[in-house]
Amino acid sequence: MKTMALSQDTRKRVYAFCAVIFLALIPVLTGYNDYYMHFLVLCFVWGVVAEAWNLILGYTGIFSFGQIAFFTIGAFTSGIVSTKFGLSAWPAMLTASLSAGLAGLLIGLPCLRLKGEYIALVTYGLHLLLSPLIFRAQALGVETGGFIWNLPALTFGGYEFPRGKVLAWYYTGLFLFVILLLLIYWIIRSPIGRAFVALRDAEPLAQSAGINDYKYKLIVFSFSAFVTGVMGAFYAHYAETISARILGLDFFVKTLIMVVFGGLGSFPGAAIGAFIITIVYEFMRPLGSYRLIVLGVVVILTVIYLPNGMIRIPDYIGKLNVSKYSSKSPG
Repeated sequence: MKTMALSQDTRKRVYAFCAVIFLALIPVLTGYNDYYMHFLVLCFVWGVVAEAWNLILGYTGIFSFGQIAFFTIGAFTSGIVSTKFGLSAWPAMLTASLSAGLAGLLIGLPCLRLKGEYIALVTYGLHLLLSPLIFRAQALGVETGGFIWNLPALTFGGYEFPRGKVLAWYYTGLFLFVILLLLIYWIIRSPIGRAFVALRDAEPLAQSAGINDYKYKLIVFSFSAFVTGVMGAFYAHYAETISARILGLDFFVKTLIMVVFGGLGSFPGAAIGAFIITIVYEFMRPLGSYRLIVLGVVVILTVIYLPNGMIRIPDYIGKLNVSKYSSKSPG
């Protein structure tokens, strides 16, 4: 059993390594096509956001609906400190990420003492509160009007990433995607991760073993907000213009669909789900506003027929094969 588990882990690492190499070669394979690279940059952004949400919702079992709020905090904080206060892009992104993590800590301190739907209400309340704060933030000496534009481009060694070409942004997005997913994976496999999975599956037993549920939930909540803030800040500088439209229902629902479709409590199910949903959403562009309805139907079918998400499809196929051969066996 131990050898089999080790072999399975090694196989997963090989698959992950091959996937990263393939993504790194995509620009060459597509002839440095800006459209395809732009499309994949969006997959990198939402892949991390979905996986960070899965960390809270799927692994910890916390019904948080504040993930897009933390993304928006990262995006607007980076936009404000870079355009209004003259901070360059990388320090602005760091400031924004820490701000999102701090927001996660501050919102988690009171709401994580609650249970279930009450946490969902408080975190979604943060989501609803952000829009008026963005439009009118005189208390901070800043009034955005809901938009920030002309965000500075990222630089590396004196080289400024060009706006008309996506290549440098692509590899930066890929780097952030890989590093942040590795951090999430490390958290899941660490004693912290095992603690909050134990709390999710058997909270009374875990508490009786001395696991402080409030402390561990607060750690993972803040960490998830920080990771989401990183990608929010990167997205803001990549897009150059950021709008309060991010807080709209379409972004919220689409990201939640990525998590559920990929597979709650599975790694890297949500990230893979983000790639699939982003691609499908783009192909359904002619449907306009009906795209979310189609995706909603997809989620309903997924919940009914694949309750653990598409990441578990190989397991379902394996079980079907076992059942088929078992039924054919004599006796």
